[in-house]
Amino acid sequence: MKTARLSVSLCCTTLLSLFVASCTAAVPAPVPKPTPATSAGSAVTPAARPAAPTPTVKQGAEQARYGGVLTVGVGGDPPSLDPHREETHFNYSITSAAYNGLTKYDPAAWPEAKVVPDLATSWDLSPDGRVHTFRLAKEAKFHDGTPLTAEDVKFSLDRIRDPNLGLAKSPRRQQLSNITSIDAPDANTVKITLGHPQASFVPSISAFYYSVMPKRVVLENKNDMSKTVVGTGAFKFKDYASGVGWDLVKNTSYFVAGRPYLDGVKGYIILDSFARFAALRTRNILWWSPNPVMTASQAKTIEDSLSDKIAVKWGFHPAYYGMAFNVTKAPWNDVRLRQAVSLSFDRKKMLAAGLDGAGIVGMAAQPPGEWSLPEADMVKVPGYAGPDIEGARRLLAQAGFANGLKTEILVRAVPLHQAMAVVFKDAVASIGINVDLNVQETAVYSDQRFRKAFSTLALTYGAAGTDPDNILGPFYVTGAANNFSGYSNPRYDELFTRQSQALDPAERRELVWEMQRILLAEVPIAISYWGTIPYAWWRDVRGYNPPSLSNYHAYMYADIWLAR
Repeated sequence: MKTARLSVSLCCTTLLSLFVASCTAAVPAPVPKPTPATSAGSAVTPAARPAAPTPTVKQGAEQARYGGVLTVGVGGDPPSLDPHREETHFNYSITSAAYNGLTKYDPAAWPEAKVVPDLATSWDLSPDGRVHTFRLAKEAKFHDGTPLTAEDVKFSLDRIRDPNLGLAKSPRRQQLSNITSIDAPDANTVKITLGHPQASFVPSISAFYYSVMPKRVVLENKNDMSKTVVGTGAFKFKDYASGVGWDLVKNTSYFVAGRPYLDGVKGYIILDSFARFAALRTRNILWWSPNPVMTASQAKTIEDSLSDKIAVKWGFHPAYYGMAFNVTKAPWNDVRLRQAVSLSFDRKKMLAAGLDGAGIVGMAAQPPGEWSLPEADMVKVPGYAGPDIEGARRLLAQAGFANGLKTEILVRAVPLHQAMAVVFKDAVASIGINVDLNVQETAVYSDQRFRKAFSTLALTYGAAGTDPDNILGPFYVTGAANNFSGYSNPRYDELFTRQSQALDPAERRELVWEMQRILLAEVPIAISYWGTIPYAWWRDVRGYNPPSLSNYHAYMYADIWLAR
């Protein structure tokens, strides 16, 4: 992959510089934070929602057209259709077009990450930085015709954060843990009170999976939204057939004037990456769903021979690729074994084998950017410059495994995960660890991961932004839903709370750096690299803007229209 392909920038600094840096160092130089944050004590009132284009309004040199169906190639089945419960893009590709949140990231802001209104037309912050007041779009209705109310918003956020409401598996509960109360003083106003000021709060809830559901429908379904989709979004859910595909149809009562343009979106589930790539090249699908991601080799094939027909744009996704350990059970409760695995990693070779080099070599728990550890710190970390096989073997011997050990790694049954697992297997074999691959379909894999029913885990997992609240909390704070390894460290938890409350960026950065040093020493997850993603679609698909940060925001279909 040529470095020139990384054209996306994070605010003022481009990811091109990140990629170039990754060729010579495991962690690139810091770049500015890509996610905007609101300082506590200031009031933020976005402008009223602008009127959406009508059929007579031109976009650029062309006039947007109505009609047609966007065909999408998807790599697998969702475990369920409940976005509050699930963590996979196979769910997101369907549900993010059917639901709305209070706020969202502007899909037209490429390459910046910009928070704009969604169901909330405006919002402001109290002088003490603790109370966020959102005013709702009065014209918004659910797909069953009932009007959106503030009580629906309150119920939806409470459903995510309160286990007493019956959602046992809620991967975003920790991100909402700072909320002390949610009130609906009238039908169109929501007040969210925080325990302490949190600059990252509004950007955090702008991720689409904080979807607003109709309270009545959820209660009628006894809290089971695994097969029911009723939102306020631009498209209505029509049907889904496991292993075959799904259909969305136009919401003719969508509250944003003039949207959507398409009559519908049809997803085809094509498990095999080569078959999905062939479907794109032959126009059987018009858009490649970016999970599992297209490989660098596939992207290069398009750029070399089909660039006049198919567009490719590269973006950064704050998703780590690593080997997670169940630290609650032997033998991986011994930190020396986890350190040995990390020392065995040749991260540059692993990146080349796992993602065709389409990524950024990494070792620290925070993705490259403003909050990642500086180079001066990283050079002190064993294994940073390259694998230390002898050092790893010494640690194994000290832990009582001088002759090696045998373990099992849980693997998701998608090509990207399986390739990654093979890379991990080869790396640890060099120090005498023999790994058996336990390959499971997404639903089984997700369940076993959630229940910690594994010894080690081939894991790629990301977030909707790079703020430490979204990265260092969900995966490592004691009891957090996405803390798959079962890691627990009171000192780490204390630091996390302090950094979340810190309003001085310099003070917060020092706390975040200390947290990363702890994780580098204790290795609940041995991280090998971070991914970059090619987005690909036929050029007559107009109005599509790949997300500037995280492919979690990739499934915005409302502004897409077909030129033919």
